[in-house]
Amino acid sequence: MAIDSIEFDVNPILRKLDRMQRLEIPFAASLAINRVAASMKERLKQEMQSTFNNPVPFTLNSLYVKNSTKTNLEAEVGLREFAPKGNPAVKYLAPQIYSGQAYDTRFQKSLKYKGLLGSNQYAIPTQSDFLRRNQYGNVSPGQYTEILYALQAFRDSTSFVYAKYAKRKRATEYFAVKTKTGRLYPGIYRTNVPAGYEQDRAVFWFTRTPTYTGKFKFFDVAKTHANSIWNKEFGRALAEALASRNY
Repeated sequence: MAIDSIEFDVNPILRKLDRMQRLEIPFAASLAINRVAASMKERLKQEMQSTFNNPVPFTLNSLYVKNSTKTNLEAEVGLREFAPKGNPAVKYLAPQIYSGQAYDTRFQKSLKYKGLLGSNQYAIPTQSDFLRRNQYGNVSPGQYTEILYALQAFRDSTSFVYAKYAKRKRATEYFAVKTKTGRLYPGIYRTNVPAGYEQDRAVFWFTRTPTYTGKFKFFDVAKTHANSIWNKEFGRALAEALASRNY
């Protein structure tokens, strides 16, 4: 996903240059555009850090830049649409940019595939002591896998890989509750908890799918930053191009 177009008018500068100087314009323009794009990427990363609570490196590093050339004066700044494992950043960040319902991660899709979640439901982590969280406060990928294996909710060959690992140690057991049953509310529960920890059995609650308001101002931040530095960067690039030219 790339940002909307941002255009800059260099005609006022061109009218002040002679023919030989104008030959350097494509090079200078491309250099300036690429510098602005790189700066925009860093500014957007800063915005992520101030908008989200302790974002993971995968999210911060999901921004990319496609540079311009002298023959194609257009650079691109966007979010990667592919992830070798897990969920592409462009998918789960889109509701935070455009607003809308939370993206169904692989975990959510697997639960729906198994019929444990309804079409407008979402599994939300509880505050259980039995949830393993990483340094960023997120549930560990290994526990997601562990839960899907216990619920037989895998949608791909990952289950075969995990099955071999699970045989080497006793796999933790979980069960799901789709509708309120006695004292149990819809969610995912751990079995065999130690005495005194019964209140922590629930590791996920099933709720309505969250809706986000688009708090990550991706386009506004990018455009404002680009416009604020363009004149300086183009002037610097043009001066460098003219200084390196043998007339």
